[in-house]
Amino acid sequence: MKLKIMTYNIASCRNYKLGPDFRPVTRDLDLYAKAMQELAPDVCGLNEVDYKLPRSCCVKMAKFLGDALGYESAFAPAVTWGLGTYGNGFISKYPIKDIEVYPIPDPPAKTEDKYYETRVILHTVVDIKGKDIDFFITHFGLARAEAQNAADTLVELIKRCENPVVLMGDFNLKMDDPILAPFFEMLQDTFAVYPDKDVYTYPSDSIVTKVPEHYGKIDYIFVSKHFKVESVEIPNKLLSDHKPYIAYVELPDAE
Repeated sequence: MKLKIMTYNIASCRNYKLGPDFRPVTRDLDLYAKAMQELAPDVCGLNEVDYKLPRSCCVKMAKFLGDALGYESAFAPAVTWGLGTYGNGFISKYPIKDIEVYPIPDPPAKTEDKYYETRVILHTVVDIKGKDIDFFITHFGLARAEAQNAADTLVELIKRCENPVVLMGDFNLKMDDPILAPFFEMLQDTFAVYPDKDVYTYPSDSIVTKVPEHYGKIDYIFVSKHFKVESVEIPNKLLSDHKPYIAYVELPDAE
């Protein structure tokens, strides 16, 4: 069984195509829906997803994008802002059997000069042609203490899994960061098959940031040893401030 898996930080559907001297406040859900139709993943983890927020017309953003493909959807709220919430999402061509939301503990003290935001992990169990697969969608915080808490929480969740596992999202960390080391040990990094090790997933274009040291491969798809990783695609798409990251995998023991 072959799968096209995508992770995409959609920046709450903000439109970053507006030119070099803009402030990306315009949200264009139809543009993102069209992009999702063009990319056509089988499953997709989404970061920076709105849910009934006025700034994005009070839509359920993950559901809106899922509906554009005729897919099922799930959402995990992390932050409440007035009338709505904001967090991680997931869309799937295949039936979603279970949805769980796990909070990532906030650091007790905010001592780093970073933006802090409460984060969560979205866990779904998907029935893909009779085989249950565990998907974890995450978005790490910018502070090191936040990222460490996220990593620790995920490691414990993954250890419990009996099904094949896919872990994906915007980790806000480059590949050599020691906080990521447990995932390289427990799982396969799909990026290992990609020929250009200098490629970055953030920003999507040089107009997004003029600070080269901020450029990096910070979006990931990790898979358990059950999978064979065939190829990776990183479309050079300027829409969000992140590029979509796609892995083509095969589950050899699935009928």
